[in-house]
Amino acid sequence: MIELRCPGRMAARLVDFQGRKALEVKCNSRICRAGPGVVVLHRFDPDTGDLLDTRRYREPSPDAIVQK
Repeated sequence: MIELRCPGRMAARLVDFQGRKALEVKCNSRICRAGPGVVVLHRFDPDTGDLLDTRRYREPSPDAIVQK
């Protein structure tokens, strides 16, 4: 996995997806149903720019994170 970063944050990363490379980007758009507590990740073909996959995950609440 290769991460694409600026000094402030990770912008995207290159991941393996179904036997090929894909550019994975975090989306903040409400159209894609991102919002408080929900993370949306899009995976794009780096050669064509085609959208390959979209995943939605629940962000863990601060109360659910256990510190050791």
